[in-house]
Amino acid sequence: MFKVLKVFILLGLWFIAFTGCKLGAVKKKIHYELVSDSLYVGQNNYKKEFAQWKNIYVECMQNPLFRNAFYLGLQQNVNIGSISNQYATNINKEFSFFDTSNRKYIINLFAVYNQANCDTKINLSKGLQSEFYSELIRSLENSGQYQYLVKYIDTSQIKFKITTIADNSLRPDSLASLLERTRDTSLLRVRQLLVTPGNALLVRTIMIFGFYCEFPLNKKLTLREETNLKNEAFFKIENSGENGSIRMLSNQQVQVFINKYYTVFGQFYAFKEDK
Repeated sequence: MFKVLKVFILLGLWFIAFTGCKLGAVKKKIHYELVSDSLYVGQNNYKKEFAQWKNIYVECMQNPLFRNAFYLGLQQNVNIGSISNQYATNINKEFSFFDTSNRKYIINLFAVYNQANCDTKINLSKGLQSEFYSELIRSLENSGQYQYLVKYIDTSQIKFKITTIADNSLRPDSLASLLERTRDTSLLRVRQLLVTPGNALLVRTIMIFGFYCEFPLNKKLTLREETNLKNEAFFKIENSGENGSIRMLSNQQVQVFINKYYTVFGQFYAFKEDK
C-alpha cells in the first residue's frame, strides 16, 4: 500500500475545522488504527537515513521518536492532513481551503507535542548531503541575482545545519468525532476518502523549519559582488512566500539560510467505519 506515496492532499487543519457549526447526525461509527511502518518500502538508503534523522531528533528533542514513524526525506508537499493513496490521481482538486484560525474547533483537533531550537550540525551521509545540496541549488537558482554563486560553491567544504524541529499532530479521536457528526458536504467527502480502503491520513509529523549552510567559494568574487554580499540580503523561493537570505561572513565564507518547511517523519492512521 505504501510502496509509493504518490498522491498527497493537503486537507489542512483549517479546512477540517471549517464546518464545526454544521454538525448533525451520521450514525456509522468511525474507527482508526496506526499504520505499521513495516508496510513502507523506501529507497536503498532508507534505513541509513532514517537512523541518522532519528538520532538528530532524539538529540534535539531529548525524547524518543514516536513508534511506526515513516521517514519521508525532505518532503515539501506533505503535511498534517495529507491523504496517501497509491492509485488515485486528481482528488486534490476536489477541495477548497478556508482560514478558520479564529474558531475554537481548531484547538480540539491539533496537538503540539514538542518544539526545539537545535542548531545541530548534520554529519551528512551521501543521501542526506544530496538532498540538502539539491535544496540549496534549487533555492539559489530561483534567487535572481545570486544564482551565479551556484557554480562557485566549494562542495568539499560545505556544512549544513538545522535550527528548529517541531513535533505536531492531529487528534484522530477528535477528527473521527467531528466526521461522525458532520452534515457538511465537503467534510462528508473527506470522510468518504478517509474510510476508503487503501487510504491513510498523515496524523503526526516531524518538521524542520528550513536549514542553513556555510561554504567557501572556489573563485574570487569581483569587488562589486563582494560588496553585494557584505550585508545580509533576502530573496524569494519560487514565488511561494518562502524565502532565503545570503551574506558573506568575516571568514570569507558564504552563509545561506533557507526558510522553508520540510516534513521529515510522519505517522499514518487508517480509518474505517462500521458496516
